[in-house]
Amino acid sequence: MRPAEIMPVQQPLSSMIRRTAALLLLCTFWPCIAHAQDQAQPVSVSFEPLKGGQFTPLNQAIQAALSQPPLQFEARPGPHTMIVSVPDKVEVEKKQVSGTFYSFTVFFSRDGSALGQSQQSCNAAKLSDCTDQIVLDVKTAAAPR
Repeated sequence: MRPAEIMPVQQPLSSMIRRTAALLLLCTFWPCIAHAQDQAQPVSVSFEPLKGGQFTPLNQAIQAALSQPPLQFEARPGPHTMIVSVPDKVEVEKKQVSGTFYSFTVFFSRDGSALGQSQQSCNAAKLSDCTDQIVLDVKTAAAPR
């Protein structure tokens, strides 16, 4: 059996060294802290629902996804509200084995200016494939340029 190694006793740092170290750490990580606070700002978003009763589950899923923080859903868009819309036709494909699939293009705009668009395709049984991507696209479109 080996004798236990004796560890040297560390003296506490003086308060001046601790303050200097804390200030150095704060200055080092300040950009990360500021960036994290910027991302926590809510994004006002409005969704123009798809027309037709067959799209009710898809409309509900998109609205629910756009209501999760940091997104702030607004039934009526105000100034600086990002508008999410699907102005073109939604392709509906019904397959015997795998069920119904939706394919559509989502457009993002704010204050009358186009911010982008994205193609979506998802199974009616797993609408989160579309809604998760829409949320990511909204965050990307809302990011300062």
